[in-house]
Amino acid sequence: MKRSDLEKLSKDELIDIILTLHNQLQAMVLKIADLETHLNMNSKNSSKPPSTDTWKKPQSTRQKTDKKPGGQPNHKGHGLKIQREADQTIQHKPTHCKHCQTNLTKLNGTPTDTRYKIDINIQTQLTRHNQITITCPNCQTQNPAAFPSDLTSRIQYGEGVKAISVLFTHYAMVSYDKTQKILNDIFDIPISTGTIVNHVSEFTQKAQPVLNEIPIKLQDENVLHFDETGVYVDGGKQWLHTASSEAATYITVHPKRGQVGTDDNGVLAGFGGVAVHDCWQSYFKYENCSHSLCNAHLLRELQGVVENTSQEWAVLMMDFLRRLKLVVERCRVDGMIALSECYVRMFGAEYERIVALGLGENPLVVGVRKRSKVRCLLDRFILYRVEVLRFAFDFGVPFDNNLAERDIRLVKVKQKVSGGFRSEMGAKNFGKIASIIGTSVKQEKSVYSTISGILTGTVTSLFQKSPCD
Repeated sequence: MKRSDLEKLSKDELIDIILTLHNQLQAMVLKIADLETHLNMNSKNSSKPPSTDTWKKPQSTRQKTDKKPGGQPNHKGHGLKIQREADQTIQHKPTHCKHCQTNLTKLNGTPTDTRYKIDINIQTQLTRHNQITITCPNCQTQNPAAFPSDLTSRIQYGEGVKAISVLFTHYAMVSYDKTQKILNDIFDIPISTGTIVNHVSEFTQKAQPVLNEIPIKLQDENVLHFDETGVYVDGGKQWLHTASSEAATYITVHPKRGQVGTDDNGVLAGFGGVAVHDCWQSYFKYENCSHSLCNAHLLRELQGVVENTSQEWAVLMMDFLRRLKLVVERCRVDGMIALSECYVRMFGAEYERIVALGLGENPLVVGVRKRSKVRCLLDRFILYRVEVLRFAFDFGVPFDNNLAERDIRLVKVKQKVSGGFRSEMGAKNFGKIASIIGTSVKQEKSVYSTISGILTGTVTSLFQKSPCD
């Protein structure tokens, strides 16, 4: 607009133009700040995964001391120890005197030192089954013996080979191709990748009764952890959903991330305890249980606010959550099950003061409907105050959701190895086997023994102690 045109406008019209430009400027400032925040996001100040971080040489945060490197005086060692009797003992005797060369072979000596060697003797067993046919002396009928029911073909692989196939591909996260090469090179077993895939499918079918027990056990817990992460299936994106406790893990794969996918997992819909998760809105649709938010997520996002805006409320809220966590830990050590009324009033008042400060630092802009990321985070602290602080009201609830995040981390390792899954069935089988392996580890059972036991039918439950446990 030209200056001559502006001079023709009335005072009210000029004020309207100024207000319009002011609102546009405010919107641009917010957009620029949002873009700068997005550029500065990483795994330590947001929910972005570590795989998206650009590599930078980490700076050491360890303070220099006068201590020498290595183990300190009175340090309890954790070296290699012998935990069973040796399979064989070899005696090493001198043959001649090192001084006068006298023959010592017929003399007895005294043991003075012992050393051990731990090694592996890999041996592949080939068993031949001969069918014996006996002719009846009375009626001359041919009577061939029956083969064991698991011998269905002339040449086949045993349960040990099948267990190793599942162990390598779904526990060690070795690719199918490399698993085939390992079995061929080390065990001298000629096998194809297609056969390994068939072994995995056979295991998931036999493991279904054992798998069905896991969600039932989980729903009996007081506290459960829930999370989800994306996986690539047949060129598209699907979602891995997990329900976890200290005793069990249950993982499913579904095309949807929200409530439909969570319903398919099945655990949360029938759970009546405390569900720990991030602030994904689909979880709050389940009103049959209480909810608790992951404060580790909130601390990362608060760190992002501090780095990008230096707002005081975020600094104070980070310090508040960390101090409250330390207080809860000390009270738990003292045998308490919840904070005292004095602590509740003191921390509650401090929480409200920090939120009020945040509202002053992040006022809503007139004419701008979209809230900034900082204001969205602040509103989360306002709306979900009880869920943020539940770990302080109930000491049985953890501070974070790290348990569920650890349980789904293995799928990221799998994606780094294979890039994704070729079929939906392969992804679902991965979730089933990950549930079996994760629960087996938490129950302190041998993963290999669990897998081979399921294949042979000797393991029918992961929650029963076997005689060898």
